[in-house]
Amino acid sequence: MKTKLSLAVSIALLSAGMLTGCSDDKEPTAAATQQEAPKNNVAPMLQYIPADSPYFMATSESMPEQEAFDFYRRMQPQGSLEPNLDELRRTLPEIDDDVQHSLVTLLIAMGEELDSVETLDDAHALGLKLGPQAALYGLGILPVLRFELHDEDAFRETLQRILTKADLNPSTATTNGTDYWVLTPKGPVNAILAIIDQQLLLSLVPQDASDELLAQVLGSTPPDSNIGDTSALAELEQRHGFTPYGAGQINASRLLIELSTPTHPGTQALMEAVEAEQLDLSACQADIDRITSRFPGLVMGMREYNLDGLEMNIILETDEGIVSDLRALTTQVPGLGSAEGMASLGMGLNLPALLQTVQKYAREVRQNPFSCDELQDLNNAWTEINVAMNNPATMMIGSALSGLRARIDSLTMTDGEPTGTGILTIASQNPLGLLSTVSAFAPELGALGLEPGGETKKIKSMLLPPDMPTLYAAMSDTAIVLGAGLSDSDALQDELQAPASERDLLLHGHMTGEFYHSLADVMEQVPSDEVSASDIELFRQYAEIYENMEYGVRVDDAGVEMNFSLDLN
Repeated sequence: MKTKLSLAVSIALLSAGMLTGCSDDKEPTAAATQQEAPKNNVAPMLQYIPADSPYFMATSESMPEQEAFDFYRRMQPQGSLEPNLDELRRTLPEIDDDVQHSLVTLLIAMGEELDSVETLDDAHALGLKLGPQAALYGLGILPVLRFELHDEDAFRETLQRILTKADLNPSTATTNGTDYWVLTPKGPVNAILAIIDQQLLLSLVPQDASDELLAQVLGSTPPDSNIGDTSALAELEQRHGFTPYGAGQINASRLLIELSTPTHPGTQALMEAVEAEQLDLSACQADIDRITSRFPGLVMGMREYNLDGLEMNIILETDEGIVSDLRALTTQVPGLGSAEGMASLGMGLNLPALLQTVQKYAREVRQNPFSCDELQDLNNAWTEINVAMNNPATMMIGSALSGLRARIDSLTMTDGEPTGTGILTIASQNPLGLLSTVSAFAPELGALGLEPGGETKKIKSMLLPPDMPTLYAAMSDTAIVLGAGLSDSDALQDELQAPASERDLLLHGHMTGEFYHSLADVMEQVPSDEVSASDIELFRQYAEIYENMEYGVRVDDAGVEMNFSLDLN
């Protein structure tokens, strides 16, 4: 349901603001007082995260709270919540599943509270603080989320209104003098919520969790060593250039060890509660070490977060050998990495090098296969990948194709049909050979007489629709470029000379606010039962909010990095 997704995104945006701001209240809370303490207490949430936690995500600093709220408001389309709420209310009677019905009623109740937030004071009135210390982490594999509140009593009232509107009546429980709510129906694992010392805490715990485990979850029994003591978060930020507004990691080795031979009471209790068998990796330890040494884990964080935009990054860490092999796969594609045009999508991938790399790793696995039963699928997968890559089509195209980039310059409606202008760049180590191959399917291209460094040619074909924009083609020593609807055919020569990114890109794309605006115009003139007037209006608001959106995959010194960035108007 699109509405649930849109509403969930709105809630997530407010949550993002809550997890990245900081308070400038005149009367400091206890947590704020801790922030004024020596450096090792700058981020008091870190004291709850065990130094050997398999995963964590936490903030060490935050931007001013008003800036965090302003960012949320800039990202939030005007009036987007109420239409979503109306649609959810209309569909509610049609939902038969009890769990889904409860989820939708909860979304409606939360949305109604958020819909009243117009100022920072409104958020404070709900008890929410857009500047908390925040942390998500594992006690073993058992997850815990906590962040500061602005006003504990006000949030209790907000929570009660939400639960009442959603017709939810969670039970309460007490351990070691601390009260908490049990949000889920009776079952082996419960979702719990607690409000402790100006903090909201959420977790999943076994129904029969011991008082000792609950004391660790609720924080009354802190870990013997935490990531604040070890500076693990600070080192992560420094190593990858992340801002202090949120960074974390998943440690592959710790996670697999915890799943196979649980050492933390949280893991042991959770696995017993769901009757999950421990992974018997005793015969696989050498294989596990082999994998985790090559893929240590996943790290994530932001390199930019301010009122002008953000950049989010996820890095799959690999060893130096894999980094070197991946870098050999990247290739120079004219214009790849550029944000010219209203939208683009491209990739640079040296297919001959990819084929050699696949053969190399398939050979390694064949000569030294994984031995334990649980990893036999990996042996089979490499064999299947190698067979798939070694087919005539791949061999024929791979020797000549090394990258693609499609760029849209305009998108309009002409005589009731969508049409546009743009450029397609095909990178090749052997463009003449590629042209010869493609000519077997498109003889008109072969008949143009294209040659490296030659002039731009106009494509004439009886197979093209009569209202098709004029097509041109040009060639260099490294690429073939096709252009549609260009007013100046010399633009193709400029595109052939366009610099490629120096960031070892495997994939890159972008969309501008202008693209959203043009897409809304097209959607408005092509009626569809799947597209409503509110959807079109939402695209127009995106056009006003976003100046540019970029996403990509590149080879980083640490491994494979996926990134997403937004520039705001």
